[in-house]
Amino acid sequence: MAQRARRTGANRPRARRYRSKNSGGGVKVFAAVFAAVVVAAAAVIFVMNFYHKTESNLEKTAYPIEYSNYVEKAAKEYDLEPALIYAVIRTESRFNPDAESSVGARGLMQLMPSSFEWLAEKRGEADKYTVDDLFNPKVNIDYGCYLLRYFYDYYGSEKCAVAAYNAGFTVSEWLADSNLSPDGMTLETIPYPETSEYVERVQDAKQKYIKIYFS
Repeated sequence: MAQRARRTGANRPRARRYRSKNSGGGVKVFAAVFAAVVVAAAAVIFVMNFYHKTESNLEKTAYPIEYSNYVEKAAKEYDLEPALIYAVIRTESRFNPDAESSVGARGLMQLMPSSFEWLAEKRGEADKYTVDDLFNPKVNIDYGCYLLRYFYDYYGSEKCAVAAYNAGFTVSEWLADSNLSPDGMTLETIPYPETSEYVERVQDAKQKYIKIYFS
């Protein structure tokens, strides 16, 4: 009986092990999907980087920082923000050193010859330059920033200084009008459309320069 039992045990069918024909295929499919996701993500990152780089380059082209050596020197000397100086230059002349307006303003910061001569006398440099030197970027930026600083100190605010750079001492009349300035110092309304638009353009350009180069 024992022998028979052993034979019976020996002859007991063994459980068959089945290997799925698709077990390796599932791994391959997962790997392919994962690779595709990685490639797609990389492509998205590349496109985004390319877009941001292109956008940045376009902004820098629209808002250049030319003549930076003269601008930085004047910014330190007259305690002005470089972004403000670049904004004035861009608004006035689009960085064209040979620019001349219909009323005779010249150079990068569009100074009038009469204003230039007045400033030269104030600085004791009446015989140092001629009005043709307004086409010299070094001289023009130096004198333009000197005038901007003068108006800044005279009126006590950037907005009034920029308005005066365009309209001169007419700003004093506006500040004296309670309908335009409630306290005689803050210019809430600029009655000249040209000056109002000018101030807005300079302020907008300044913010652009800060965003692109100084933030």
